[in-house]
Amino acid sequence: MKRLFICVCACLLAVGLQAQKMTKISAAVDGYNGKVIDFEFVDNPDNNMQFPYASGQRMEFEVELKEPALVKINLWIWLLVCPGDEIHADIHYNGKNYRTAEFSGTPAAVALNEAIRDGRNHRVAGRYKTNPLAAVVTQIPADEYYEQTQANWKKEQELLEAVRSGIDPFAYDYIYAELEGMYLSNLVKYPYIVADVAKKNIGDCIPDGYWNALDGYRVKDSKAALKSFTYMSWLLDYKEYADKLEARRAGQEWHYVKDLQKSYDGLVAFYDGNVRDAALYILLYNALTSQQEDFDLIARLSKEYFKKYNKNKNYRKELTEMQK
Repeated sequence: MKRLFICVCACLLAVGLQAQKMTKISAAVDGYNGKVIDFEFVDNPDNNMQFPYASGQRMEFEVELKEPALVKINLWIWLLVCPGDEIHADIHYNGKNYRTAEFSGTPAAVALNEAIRDGRNHRVAGRYKTNPLAAVVTQIPADEYYEQTQANWKKEQELLEAVRSGIDPFAYDYIYAELEGMYLSNLVKYPYIVADVAKKNIGDCIPDGYWNALDGYRVKDSKAALKSFTYMSWLLDYKEYADKLEARRAGQEWHYVKDLQKSYDGLVAFYDGNVRDAALYILLYNALTSQQEDFDLIARLSKEYFKKYNKNKNYRKELTEMQK
């Protein structure tokens, strides 16, 4: 029995050591005309770092990670790192405009971040607007943007698939969900944005194939996918798309749901489990940050959410802190 106890303790210690590893990140930047270089950890701001800019100067730091993390360098450069990775980025700017980057270090980290970089470079080369509002400003027709979105998403899927076998599965699912959330949101929202901004009839803005674009689609419920804030936000857009599709099939006109209670009830009925948990968290998070909703209603819905549907205690902690 004593030997069994010692073995169990040893295994638990090994798991703990394996679960949290030191990750080394470094970068050197040239051609930049700004003053600082920011490293923003999307899911854990406590790890954020900032360095004064000096051309070619090596910036480096270490951070303990339990799971893969997405780091945005000066917002535009994506770096996905896993526990135990060593990754260095040589980043090239032209003034304030990021051009490209080269990576060195842990082979799997290099392969993944090169795929992410190449996807971004492909978007830039084709002048794809990841922000649909920017596409509206430049008057990109709805059908053209629809085709661009599908083509760019297909390209990024190919780039990720090419390195999938050699990278961490959690990291793959995480970045895949991050990109899927961005592309699919753009795909379904843009025609309605065009109709609203240009004051056009929505029927004149719907591209061919729009109503069948997500046939057979299933939302992701993995821990990695639901780590992505972008993917969690997509859950709200997907629910809205499903409502539009249902209204069309019923021969009815769809209207934006501007009532927080109705949005909350709709998500409760549409999703379940961890996906519902994430969707409700995003809804309440957005309501709090907009500062346009009834605070008493948010407090009441939060209380119900915590009691009935919350599974991820980090969601509860963050929403509670926001309401203090």
